[in-house]
This record gives sequence, structure tokens and C-alpha cells, in this order.
Amino acid sequence: MRELLQKTIDELKKRVKKNLKAINANQKVIKDLLNQPNTKERAVEFEKYYSANKNLLQENNDYINIQLTLINFLEKYKSTAVLDEEIPVVDIYSITNENEILDLTLKGVVEFNEKHPRFNDCDFIDKLIRHYEKIEEYEKCSKLLELKSKLV
Repeated sequence: MRELLQKTIDELKKRVKKNLKAINANQKVIKDLLNQPNTKERAVEFEKYYSANKNLLQENNDYINIQLTLINFLEKYKSTAVLDEEIPVVDIYSITNENEILDLTLKGVVEFNEKHPRFNDCDFIDKLIRHYEKIEEYEKCSKLLELKSKLV
């Protein structure tokens, strides 16, 4: 678990650095915009970059808070057996049984998005739709039908 937590901390650091690069690039654009004549287009562009930076800063704040929490956890439990335990990780791509993939997807263990191994599989989508029809989650059915229509 210690290694997994450290990898998570490292990944969060990378994301913060990536966001800072984007923020700096946006700041340069904002600075250039402020030197231009005051127009509606300039105001729209300014707001776009300002908003993007605001979102990136909030994201960085969240990432840094998570890092601090994980670092404190590692420090607090560094000499205990808690960190030496193995955490099972689900590798969805190693599962070949479609029913098992369906079950993990329906339970929310595996998110159904572009990274899902059956994302472009119309038969799999039909199974999801049938399930959601049974439990009367019509909003999910609608989204899946929309996705399926784009695939066909």
C-alpha cells in the first residue's frame, strides 16, 4: 500500500505542475489581451482564460490537499503493518468473462466511459440498457441509447 500511496502522491504532483504550466500560459494570453483595445471579443476571451485559470487553481488546491492528507497518513502509519498490506487492484482488461465485466460495471466498480473495454460494444450497451430498464433508471437508458446511436 505504501508504494501505491507514493505513486498517487507523485501523480498528483505531476498534475499540479501540468496545471501550473497551463496557468502560466493562460496568464501570458491574459496579459496580451489587456494590451488590446477594450472590445466585447476581448472581454469574452479574457473571461474564458480567467475562468480556466480559476478552475485550474481550484483543481490544484484539491490535488495539494489530497497530497497533504496522504503524506500525513504515510507519516503517521510509517512504522505500522497497515502500510505493508496489499490492496487488490481490479484490472478490467484482464477479465475476459463478459458477465463479470457487466457486473463490475453495474456495481460502479468500473466506470462506463471511453476507457471501458466494452465502450464501443453495442451488445454490451444493450445489456446495460436492459438492466437499467428493469430498475427504471430511464435517464441512464437515454444516455446509453444516445451513445449507441453514435456508434451505429
